[in-house]
Amino acid sequence: MSCSLSWYRRNESGKREQIEFKLVREKAVWAIHRERYEPREPYEPEEEDWETLIDNLERNLNRGKVYPEDLATVKRLRDKS
Repeated sequence: MSCSLSWYRRNESGKREQIEFKLVREKAVWAIHRERYEPREPYEPEEEDWETLIDNLERNLNRGKVYPEDLATVKRLRDKS
């Protein structure tokens, strides 16, 4: 299975950053887009990012946009990290 989600958050200085998560089979890729017209960078997620991701996945699961297998895979990956 595969899925892709992104959301925005504020950094310490109050600027908006976009966090992106992509899952293809068992491989998870995190990226951050810090400023407009700047390239996306690889990102090491924090605990807050994992919680936000799982909340978004559960909400999308209820809407039928995400498969239960994807949610289970993400929870397994979170436990490994």
